[in-house]
Order: sequence, then C-alpha cells, then structure tokens
Amino acid sequence: MYYLPATRRFILGTAVTLLIFTLLAYRISFRPSGSLFWTPSAVTAHTCRAWPDWQDSDAEHLSYEKCRGTIDPPMIGHPQVLGDPGWCLLAASRLGQYQSSPSRNWSAVRWGQAQRRCATREFKLSSLENEIRRVWHLPASSEEARTSLQGNKGRIAVVLRTWDNYEYTEKRLAWLRALIAEVSLQRAGRYQVFLLVNIKNRDIRLEEDENAYETALRESVPEEFQDMAILFNERTLKAWYPLVEEHGAQDQMYQALQIFSQKFKQFDYIWQLEMDLRFTSHVHDTLESVTSFARDQHRRGLWERNGRFYIPRLYDDSYENFSATVDAEMGDTGVWGSVFTSDFISQERQPPPRAKQDWGAGDEADLISFMPMIDPIGTNWIYEDGVHGFGDGLGTPRRVAIVSITRSSRRLLQLVDEAQRERGQWLVSEATLETFALLHGLKAVTVPHPISLGKDITAEELDAEINKGPPHSKAGGKNPSMLYTKEGWLPGPWWEASYWFTGNGAENVWRAYTDGEHVPPMLLHPVKEK
Repeated sequence: MYYLPATRRFILGTAVTLLIFTLLAYRISFRPSGSLFWTPSAVTAHTCRAWPDWQDSDAEHLSYEKCRGTIDPPMIGHPQVLGDPGWCLLAASRLGQYQSSPSRNWSAVRWGQAQRRCATREFKLSSLENEIRRVWHLPASSEEARTSLQGNKGRIAVVLRTWDNYEYTEKRLAWLRALIAEVSLQRAGRYQVFLLVNIKNRDIRLEEDENAYETALRESVPEEFQDMAILFNERTLKAWYPLVEEHGAQDQMYQALQIFSQKFKQFDYIWQLEMDLRFTSHVHDTLESVTSFARDQHRRGLWERNGRFYIPRLYDDSYENFSATVDAEMGDTGVWGSVFTSDFISQERQPPPRAKQDWGAGDEADLISFMPMIDPIGTNWIYEDGVHGFGDGLGTPRRVAIVSITRSSRRLLQLVDEAQRERGQWLVSEATLETFALLHGLKAVTVPHPISLGKDITAEELDAEINKGPPHSKAGGKNPSMLYTKEGWLPGPWWEASYWFTGNGAENVWRAYTDGEHVPPMLLHPVKEK
C-alpha cells in the first residue's frame, strides 16, 4: 500500500482542517444566490464584542441547519421577506452564551458603550454621543446637537419600548443581550439600540431634577443597560404636546419616539420594537431583508397592496401575481401621491404621471409596518372615531395598522411632531404614522411576513374570512376579526396566530423554538415569557 510522505500528509490534513473550519465559519453568511433576502457583506460581517477577548458572541458561533418542517407552516405572507426559509438559526447558539453564570459578570458590561465603540470602526462619532442623557435634555433647537449629531448618513436606531416596572427575568435578559449583539455588535454598529423607558409616575420632574432622573434610572433599568436607556413620563410628553389631550402609552405610543427623533438627529430611520417581540432569525439580517423588500416596492397600487393580507397559495406562491391582481382590480383608481383633506398641507412633492408605473421602486420607505394598513372608516373599530383637530373630522382619510412595531423616517416623525405641537392634530397610536404618511403622500409599506395560525383552514376559507373588505382595504370592511371592535372580540383565526396584538400563538412558537425545534425566519408577537 502506498502512503503519502509525512510532510505531505501533514500539509493535506492541515488544508482539510482549514477548509472545514472556513465552511463552518462561513455558515453565518451563506445564502443561495439570487434570493430576495439580505446577505452580509465584507464590511458588515466583522464582529465587535461586549468584552474585548470574549469570542462567544461572534457571529461565527451561530449555527444554522436545514429547516425541517416541525411547526404549523405559515399560511399568510411571503416566506422570504425575513430571510432564507430553508435555513433555520438554532436558538441554543443565539441565547445560551447570554445566560447569567458565575463566569460572566454582566453588571460590568456597558452595552451602550460597546455599541458606540463598534460604530467608530465605520463612522466618525461625536463625543456628544457618549452623553445620551445630556442629548435627551438639550433643547430641540440646540445648535450643539444639530452640528455635532447630524451627519454619518445611513445609521439607524432601534428603540425598544419598555417601562419602569418591567421584569428583567433571566430569559428576557438573555434575549435582550442577544438582540443587541446581533443587530449592532455583529454587524459593524450601523444600528444602535436604545431603551426608551416610560416612568409611570407622572409627577417626577425628569427634565429638571437630575437626582430624580438618576434614581429612577437605577431603579428601573439593570446596570448593564443604563448607558443606552432614556427616561420619560407623561409629564415629559404633556410639556411637548400641550394641544394633545392624551399622552398615555396605549393611545400615544409615538410621542416619545417623536421627541427622540428631534434629539438624536444622527439617525435617519428609527425602528420601534416592543419588549415582547421575538425574532427566530438573525435580528440585523431580518431588519435588512425587510428594508430591502420595502425599498423595492413601486408606488402603483401600493396602498391597496398594503390594505390586504397576502395568502401565497392563492397566487401560485408569487408576490408578483398578487401585485398584478391588485393592479387589475384597481387600475388607475388607487392612491397616487397625497390624499386630500381640508385644512391640511401635504409636504411631499407632486407625484409623476400615472404612466410612470415604476414610481417609487428603489426609494426608501418612510414607514414600514407588519400588518395591513386598512381604512378604519366603517370598520366598527373601537377607535374608529378617534380623530382630533382635522378639518374634515370623522371624514378625514385615514389608515390604521394594529401593533405599533414599525420603522419610520425622521422626516415622518417630524411631520407628526409638528402637527401635534402646532395644530393639535392627532389620532391613536395605530393610526398615527399610517394616516400622516397617507396625507403627506409618503411611501409606506406593509411587509407581508409569514404568519402561522395554528388551525386547519384552506386558503380560500382564510381569504374569505380576513380579506372581505372593499378593494382599497380588503383586510378592513365591516367588523374585521383582527380588530377589537365597539362590541368587543369577534370570531376569527387570530387567537393562535404567530403575530397579533394578543393571543397564545407567538408564545407557543417561541417555546418550541427555544426547546430546539427548527423554525424558519418569523416575527413572533406577543411573547410574554418569564
């Protein structure tokens, strides 16, 4: 038998070992070519760390496996808008290293500092960014903030909405650490995560009393997250928006975000996420895939596509067929540019002629949402009559999307800020950004992400149940089951859905995922795990 010389065997063995290591490390960025979803580039693939020598949080430690169908397959939504549905990111490889243990002193970590350190590799940051509390308390007209913070185009904020008595359990802490690592540290720091903390005691003078602010911060936020946390209360919001009658979180979820956009001018786009949202795929890559989908959408028929659920089986699993169907139904009658209402001046330029059918394709969306944006008029929604300060009153053209998890442009947030501060024009949270985008003629996109329902129903039956409204608002109409109506809950398929504003479906999918089951890229809400 012939043997290779020892030196050659060593070289060959070393080469094979290196090849295997390279393939394993490359799994994080492997995606089939020609796909819809976003893939990491050489620039975004480098990793920063919570501790300089701690490699466990590197992206190379994430494990993907070919998905095996173990959960109820989603009936709603495009399977690829969140990422490659053929590859499942294993929960253990994401969450295990972020659990509390004697070998890790999490209280020594400063997640805000770590994110800013990471961002300096690609961006020139102002020293003012290290003082987020000072930025928060500077006047909106501050010349220092304007000159120091503007610039570095392309940076994006991720704002997590929380409150002072939120319970930071071990599972929730592990998820929060993983989210920050995935969206910021593992992808070059282009995204920066903040906690926007609602202090429920409206009498605390957070703006004037520094000691009261510091005390509330220490009592409300774990030490490791305090340098990325910003506090506000209803007193803060009332001072900014005295013409608005309501400042509670349920009805005015965006007021604090509007103030954030005025103070932190370095971010052109802001994601608002909730603490009970979970991703089964890499957070940064998912948000980039969503953004890419929204960017690619043309404006013809967009509001009408936004207004209905996409059920792939009815369109041969083709979103292009779905778009063509909507276009055939609407023709030239759909929304094109801004929608008129009395005593309201649109800030967007005039749209091109309708013959330009690719208008808007390639443009960033001013608003991205994850549920249909429907016309609330005639729905019997409990907040249908909640329109204030508009000249046409209840006849004001509007849109609403339940679950206030969105990406908004600073431009849109500033337009809402101006309307509320100067004219007292406001709606409840779920209708705020959607309506102002409609009236100003801005690009808004509902991303048709995969939603499982946990029930046995045909595509035709489902369509008849959730797309029964008029052509411009198919998911709306009279008494849509996804809304809470003036008569209360209505029968529908939503109680076991993986994405809604209540129910058990999201929690069940997340539990299966963290127990080791393969789950393709999905957004899950609400997950109330303790």
